[in-house]
Amino acid sequence: MPLLKRKAFEKSKASEYLRDDDEVFHCEITDEIFKDYEEYCERIILVNSMVWTCEMTGKNNLTYSEALQSEKAARRALKDFPMELRIPILFLAMKTKRCSFAEMTEDVFNFVRDRYFVGETVEACLEGDQWSEAHILSVTAQKQHPDSKALLPASSYCYEVEQYDEEDPASTGQIGTAPFDRLRRRKGVYTRDKNRLFLKQFVENGGEGVIVIKKSAQEKYSISKVSFDQIFTGIPPVFPSSKKLLKSPPASKSQAKPGSASKLNKSLKKTSPTKGRQESMDKFVKKTDKAEAQKFKPPADPAAKKSAQELAEKMRRAEDQMRQRKEEERAKKKEKTARLQAYMKEWQKIKDDTELEDQKMIPKGTPIDVEGIPHEHFGDFLSVLEFVHMYSEILKVKDVFHNQLDLETFRKALTLKEHAGVFSDLIQMFLTTVFSLQEDEAEEYNENGGIQLSTEDQHLDSDMGVTKAMELATKASKWSQTYLGTPLSKLPLDPTTVSEVLRLHLLSSGAGPGARCASWRYQARGGYTSADDAGLRLRVQHPRLLRALARAHVADLPLEDKFLVLQCLMNQILSYATVRDVVEEKLEEMKNTKQALRLLQTNERKREVQVQAAKQELKKEAAAKKEENKLSGEKARAVDEETKAAIEKLTADSEEKRKEYEKKLQELQTELFEYTSYVGSDRAYQRYWVMRSLGGLFVEAGAEPRGACGKPVLPATDTDTLQHVQALFEQQKERAGSDKENESGANSRGNSPKKPLGNLNGLSHKLNGLESNTQQLRDLLMCTGDITTCLVHGKSERPRWWVYHSAAELDGLAGALNPRGLREAELRAALLAERARLLHNLERCPVHLLNPAAAPAPPVPTHYTRLRKPQLSLTVPADCSLAEALELSLRDHILELEEKIFHGCLGALKVKDREAWRGTLMLRGYDKQAEFLTWGPRQQYRDDIHLPSGEMHVPADMEEEERSAIAVNKYRDPGHYLEAPRNGLNGAGPAPSPAPAPCGPAPAGSGSNVRALASALLQVSRAIHHKYLRRPLGLDDKERKDREARNKPLDLEALERWEVSLMECRSLSQLVLHLFTLDSSITWSASILNASCRLCRRKTDPDNMLLCDGCNKGHHLYCLKPKLTKVPEGDWFCDQCKPKERTPRKRRKLFSDDDIEEELDSSAADVSVDAGVCGACGSGGRLAAGCASCGARYHAECAEPRPARAAKRWLCADCRKPHREASGRRCAAAALCNIHHYTRALHRTTHSDSDDSEDNTALVKLKSRRARASKESSPVYNGAKRGRKSKSNEEINTSGYSSTRSKSSLTNGVHEESARSIRMRARRSSPALHAEQMALLLRDVMKHKDCWPFYEPVSLEDVPDYLSVIEQPMDFSTIRGKLEAGEYDTDDDLLGDAALVFLNCYTYNKDSHPVAKAGNRLEKYMNKRCLELELPQLPGIEVEEVEEDEEEASRKRPAAASSDAPSNKRARLC
Repeated sequence: MPLLKRKAFEKSKASEYLRDDDEVFHCEITDEIFKDYEEYCERIILVNSMVWTCEMTGKNNLTYSEALQSEKAARRALKDFPMELRIPILFLAMKTKRCSFAEMTEDVFNFVRDRYFVGETVEACLEGDQWSEAHILSVTAQKQHPDSKALLPASSYCYEVEQYDEEDPASTGQIGTAPFDRLRRRKGVYTRDKNRLFLKQFVENGGEGVIVIKKSAQEKYSISKVSFDQIFTGIPPVFPSSKKLLKSPPASKSQAKPGSASKLNKSLKKTSPTKGRQESMDKFVKKTDKAEAQKFKPPADPAAKKSAQELAEKMRRAEDQMRQRKEEERAKKKEKTARLQAYMKEWQKIKDDTELEDQKMIPKGTPIDVEGIPHEHFGDFLSVLEFVHMYSEILKVKDVFHNQLDLETFRKALTLKEHAGVFSDLIQMFLTTVFSLQEDEAEEYNENGGIQLSTEDQHLDSDMGVTKAMELATKASKWSQTYLGTPLSKLPLDPTTVSEVLRLHLLSSGAGPGARCASWRYQARGGYTSADDAGLRLRVQHPRLLRALARAHVADLPLEDKFLVLQCLMNQILSYATVRDVVEEKLEEMKNTKQALRLLQTNERKREVQVQAAKQELKKEAAAKKEENKLSGEKARAVDEETKAAIEKLTADSEEKRKEYEKKLQELQTELFEYTSYVGSDRAYQRYWVMRSLGGLFVEAGAEPRGACGKPVLPATDTDTLQHVQALFEQQKERAGSDKENESGANSRGNSPKKPLGNLNGLSHKLNGLESNTQQLRDLLMCTGDITTCLVHGKSERPRWWVYHSAAELDGLAGALNPRGLREAELRAALLAERARLLHNLERCPVHLLNPAAAPAPPVPTHYTRLRKPQLSLTVPADCSLAEALELSLRDHILELEEKIFHGCLGALKVKDREAWRGTLMLRGYDKQAEFLTWGPRQQYRDDIHLPSGEMHVPADMEEEERSAIAVNKYRDPGHYLEAPRNGLNGAGPAPSPAPAPCGPAPAGSGSNVRALASALLQVSRAIHHKYLRRPLGLDDKERKDREARNKPLDLEALERWEVSLMECRSLSQLVLHLFTLDSSITWSASILNASCRLCRRKTDPDNMLLCDGCNKGHHLYCLKPKLTKVPEGDWFCDQCKPKERTPRKRRKLFSDDDIEEELDSSAADVSVDAGVCGACGSGGRLAAGCASCGARYHAECAEPRPARAAKRWLCADCRKPHREASGRRCAAAALCNIHHYTRALHRTTHSDSDDSEDNTALVKLKSRRARASKESSPVYNGAKRGRKSKSNEEINTSGYSSTRSKSSLTNGVHEESARSIRMRARRSSPALHAEQMALLLRDVMKHKDCWPFYEPVSLEDVPDYLSVIEQPMDFSTIRGKLEAGEYDTDDDLLGDAALVFLNCYTYNKDSHPVAKAGNRLEKYMNKRCLELELPQLPGIEVEEVEEDEEEASRKRPAAASSDAPSNKRARLC
């Protein structure tokens, strides 16, 4: 506090009797409030006057603000003053003999500034020009004569120093000797001003005017025990003394000289003038009395009279004086009483708890002693339990824990390390919630992320800022989509992958969002940015945690790191807009509840006043009635009875309303109590908590800083409060003494009882002993003034936790709290107000779990149902570590995956001996059975050259050309920047030889073991045929067809990136994540293990099951007709998917009607079909018949109709079958015959842009078929050309029914792939009805422009002969009605009725009729919508011409035939 004219300045305190409407004036500089404007103006003038002095530096002529800033700067300088120099400076200051403080500080500074002391930290330069921090070990001086006491110059000393290791400060540094000029202090550490400021705090004026060091400072730093050799070397310096001390002492001046006796006597006489003056005054007074006596000596008689008068006058004056003295005493007593009352009132005011002396001992609660949970982490433990309880709906706790997460379950999860238990489930629940909230927000701003390769960042600094951290997080957020083909939120979560998913989430936390996302977050999350992400702060502040997750399971982390992870995830969940909305809703509900409670209480008070007023009014009315009517006797009593009855009724109604009020009040208070967690704090800053998930009143002595200790306030000795206050008042009065300012200001605002308490706690209490006072203050939780023993400000016994669990403890706590304390008054009021609800909460306190020694465990109920313990997905035996269990589990997964692929005929390992490969893997070894493995884009990486983290092992004997051709693997893990720097080489160059692939067991989790398992998984992925890989690593059917149509390569870029990241895995958890991704990319529905026979509908006998290469449906060999005795070589197709090989002509011509036969003959000669395959059964053998139209060859028993021996031109059944015009199912010969018709139609009609045009569709399909017929099969490695076709992706022709032809051709009946590739597919049961999708399909179809003929039933008035041709009419309105009535059970039932609509259309109308064309286009559109809605396709429709005799035709159509009459044909579903 600045000094006013070098005296202490006391601020004016505000009056306690201020009202809301009072006008006050605030002085911002001193933070004072005045009611009087003149006082305010005087203070403003005063603080701006240059009359202030800095208390620390002594600078004067300053304003108040300047003095305050000077004090702050001085305190900062003292705080930075080096500890190593404090003892040497004080030691040297004690050697000085100066009367001036400036001279003293200058002597010390001149000696210290060029010399360095033992233990001091300086900058040294031992080699070259590089200066680094060093520690002074010893000081050596040049030799000098033993008798010489001259002070050596600073350049005569050498110093032995130890330089620090900047990378490892804890290790031993370099020790060397440095001369004077090779050492220096850091700039600004020790200056003349700092030296003066430091010494000013520890000096005082000693005897004879010499400046000395305070005794308290000497005792604090033990200066008396310090020798000069301990801090420096040689003898201590001798400083010069002040000139005043060099003068002769005063006794030498008093030596007598001859003739000086008279002068000495004169001086002695002059020294006692007071005594001489007093003696002369006495003589003067005596003479005056004698003269007056002689002068006024009266005669005898008159004298007696006069003396009597004088005596009476004296008695009267004495009475007046006595009366006046009593009045003065009475006034003084009254004033004293007023002062005591004012002091009592001031004493009873609310003050800080540490300033009160009438404290009571607070009863201690039961100490918390939870097994495995130390006190410093118990607060985090409770916060997790409370968070899960409060946000159980958002977290969906019931989906993970059938019951709420309780204390014992959570404790075991943290301490027992059940890797597949509760803790893993808790992390998964938090991550699932975070991902769900992220998806909800992504729907708001609708931004999609792309892919980005993870490479090494060359611009990383050791001190990474927030911007760089956000950039790296943005890069890491795209890693999962890039290398696993799956967003991070969609990755599988289980105990084996939770660690890696958690690591990837933390690495991607704080990613920079897009512009729309950032704007939305800022608005919806209340100014939230990516820099505020809790995961980003965790990654920057604790990178070791991310490094630990990269190599260990999250359950193996220490307890502190587990709580860091949980707190980070909880903070992230609280930052999302959805959770913020929930919190804001709860706050709004709490606000409304408080408002309703206040309104209820206000209305109740008003109602009580109204009831009392009504009672008084009834009494007044009764009295007025009796007085007005002058009633008496019985009538008066009757009026009184009526009034009493009315009052009783009014009272009864009031009691009912009172009960309703209490009930409503109880409900509102209980509802408010549900929002209460923090109750208050006591004198020692201990916080009191109430938990919803756990019963009890918890007390926390936190580890937060609480400042420095103040002056201790000893407790009062008097038990009576009034006596104690009177004693304080008397001591304050005695302390004030004759100080008029303090005497007159006893009733002023500044009179605080703290001053007499300070005197009270001074000398009078020191007689009791320091130790007893300290222990008494500790028991009362009061400040002891010593940081080492203080329980309030010290940290020796913090953090600590207690719990109150009984009504007696709660009442004792409320009674011990001081109602005058600032904090304890609020805590006491809260405890008393919520006592009933707190007692109900205390009943649920599990004391036996919080402290087993305090209470026994409750008895186990005798009747209970034993719950079956769930089987964990990852079981860790007692004699096995988690890494070993995870490794064994991963090996089992790899072997199981390979077995399912092999036995499901989805592929085979490319190894010499499969059983040996599996056996080595079972024995915890690995044998790749190859010289090296390749992976990545264009298979450019090799396992014998490319090592993890970009290191390369290049053989020394490799030629330069081969070296230059080696590709450099630039892939880096997304968390590579958190790893410690390595000495290995990145890039092409020599590196330590990699260890060979282990054939025996290796340490679990080791780098070689992880590398071996990654190689094994790579071989398994290579065993899968690419046609059985789907997204995320493969291609879907639509993308595959699109690439084939555009002649693009069918490379699997996602699989290549997956291989790159797989071979860079460094932990088993990362391998499991890659394995699950591969497993999810396999089309398991194509496995033989899931196949069923399409003919007999059974899944039995899988060894004789044959899969169609077109539709992948199973067929038993003995169910086929004709039966097959063995599996045919190459591709095999069922009857519906049987390929028809055609070779198109080189030149496409348009034919006329006259050249049809010629073209047919030439086309038969040009068709090139493999002669080794039967067109019916697809097997080889002797082929006896060949179709003259399509060129297909058949066995004699397979040909239909049987060819005659003399027949020169034989047509197969497909070529003999008549087809509709423009039908996509007609054979190639029929299409060639009628191509001229479509050509003329194109010339006649205008060109239409619609894809539904019949003519355009026919030409396009004709060209595409001829092109496909001429396309030869080009087998691709791993069977990429043998793409499996889905029904939903099959090509839709003009009439809307599907074509199931394979794109692959046959070469001599043998496909170039392995003959073992028998494809099986499961028989799918009829799907259930998808009512919503079907309703949407019908709505879109009925809105189509071509639905007009089929919207309503056909009118018989317009088409009289419709029922003579169509047996079962159907329309879309009828279908919609049946769907709304619930008459359909499956999708096939509804689609069957829809197909019946088109069947009736094609049966009744000619192909050239507009209605038939509209039906053709509408059927195509409906199939397209079914594909988009993931619904089954419409059943196929076959149309064949029928021959009728004229009589039957005339009978069916009595009217004259027209061009629009129905044609003679039959349509059926296939």
